Amino acid sequence: MQRFLGKEAPRYTSYPSAHHFGAMPATAYQKALRSLRADQSVGLYLHVPFCEQMCYFCGCNTHITKRYSPVSTYVESLVREIHMVGESLSFRPKVHSIHFGGGSPGILSPEDMAEVFDALKSFFSIEPSAEISIELDPRRITPTKAESYAAMGFNRVSLGVQDTNAAVQRAINRVQPIELIQASVDLLRSHGLQSIGIDLIYGLPLQTSESLSVTLEEVRCLEPARISAFSYAHVPWMKKHQTLIDSDTLPTTEDKADFFLLLDQKLRDQGYRSIGIDHFALPDDGLSRALDNHTLRRNFMGYTDQPNDRLIAFGASAISELDDGIFQNIPQSTTYQNTVNKGGLPTSRGWLFEGEDALRKTIIAELMCYFEVDIGNILIDHELPFSYLDGELDQLGEFVASGLVSVQNRKVTFHSPLKMLVRSVASVFDRYATESSGDHRYSKVA
Repeated sequence: MQRFLGKEAPRYTSYPSAHHFGAMPATAYQKALRSLRADQSVGLYLHVPFCEQMCYFCGCNTHITKRYSPVSTYVESLVREIHMVGESLSFRPKVHSIHFGGGSPGILSPEDMAEVFDALKSFFSIEPSAEISIELDPRRITPTKAESYAAMGFNRVSLGVQDTNAAVQRAINRVQPIELIQASVDLLRSHGLQSIGIDLIYGLPLQTSESLSVTLEEVRCLEPARISAFSYAHVPWMKKHQTLIDSDTLPTTEDKADFFLLLDQKLRDQGYRSIGIDHFALPDDGLSRALDNHTLRRNFMGYTDQPNDRLIAFGASAISELDDGIFQNIPQSTTYQNTVNKGGLPTSRGWLFEGEDALRKTIIAELMCYFEVDIGNILIDHELPFSYLDGELDQLGEFVASGLVSVQNRKVTFHSPLKMLVRSVASVFDRYATESSGDHRYSKVA
């Protein structure tokens, strides 16, 4: 298995991967918005590209500000974009989820957050059962903000913990003692925010199996409903601030594989169920139910139990996915704001679904969510002959020979405990994955 760990493959938070997006006119996005039907609910995503301090590991689209005025100005543009999108719709879509991501969306003042919600409610019908979630930095949560989140209807929080070891925290420039994290969790729960998830990262500088074990025990005391454990992608050629991490202090690829196995075993021992390649959830959590009901999905935010893939996204770099295709906003915050303030939708790139995209997206999604896929049944659904993907099945030979995969009657089953390797298996069915335009197109699978 070791020889597969260093390979690069898409993360498959979309199909095709964002690497393949091309220029996209705003008119195409408007057409997709107008194609929505009243019986189709949507999710909403809002991107806030600001933080008060740079974490050296960060791969997000964000920048640092010590002043609030740039954030307030950005919110004005965000609200304008919501209005422009809303005016492109022919009805008020039902909303099954709202997610604030970043950056650090907790940087928003309660007043600005309320202004964003007011804009959303002007054009969308938020269902009473909607999941309303936000990613928060434990160091920046105040009683006033916790109270405002509860009042605005937030019912799920993801806390960026990453690692609780002091040396690791210093190496990534994110010092937050476990006592501080516990206090933040207690504060949120005191205001009724019970569904709390914890984000961890394995493969960080100075991380060891021993330190990671301690982190997992300390996180256990926080009693999160969900835990995500992401593999650190060291890409200093793309994220210049990652050069502040001493590469000599990074674990090896083999170490990272061992870390994942440790995470997987300890979290299952603690009562969590393994969900996909990097999520864990308690048995009564929505992700666990979705796994059992075969309704689990993977999107730009990870694994989700939401009812469909339709997502309307707002903000710099935000990515929408509708039935017609995928549409991404301008990544650069200033350019995004200038475009919106001049009255234009900030759509800049994306992908219009065509040909076999739906077929291959279904196959890859099944592998990424359930680690098995019945190719024959999917070909029947798409009215294609059984032999249609035999070439791809033949390409699985190296995985079959190594014991990672078995193929029987066109049913592909992934067997390795190193679940991230399924990305490489899925890429066999990706017609675009081999279309490379340079080194480091994808992150390593481990």
